[in-house]
Amino acid sequence: MNVNKPHLMHLFLRKLPYLLMCAIGFIMCVQCTSKHTAQLDFPKNRWYQSDVLSLNFNNSSANQLHSIKLNISYIHGFQFSEIPLEVYVTSPLHQIDKIPFSLQLLDQNGTELGDCVGDYCDMKSILIKDYDFTEQGIYKIKVLHTFKHDYLPNVLSVAVQVD
Repeated sequence: MNVNKPHLMHLFLRKLPYLLMCAIGFIMCVQCTSKHTAQLDFPKNRWYQSDVLSLNFNNSSANQLHSIKLNISYIHGFQFSEIPLEVYVTSPLHQIDKIPFSLQLLDQNGTELGDCVGDYCDMKSILIKDYDFTEQGIYKIKVLHTFKHDYLPNVLSVAVQVD
């Protein structure tokens, strides 16, 4: 079989712009989704107290401000108007900040604050706005609920994110 090398080179050069566009698109897509996120899914719709949401966040330089956000998916008609949470941020020097937070699910009129479609609701909330990550290195972020029972019912998933 006789292969024409100049013909293959010409074909490669014609396809090169398309290959470059695909590579650039892939790189941009990866950069867009490289937020620092950890998620827990609850197949039985129960968030047990022992299910601690944990994220290791690598702070690239000292004295940077980042927001810590919580995303929660739950079933419409939640029995409670708020969820008591605790956020623990452990610095690279092992200093621990404990921050209590109350996630409001309903307003004063009993209206859902989450974005609901059918029986499923999603809510995004800022747990800590502009937290000062004073040290460079790995921070450990933990989120847990302090609901007074073994588990919090009708929760599908929770995620913590650092922007």
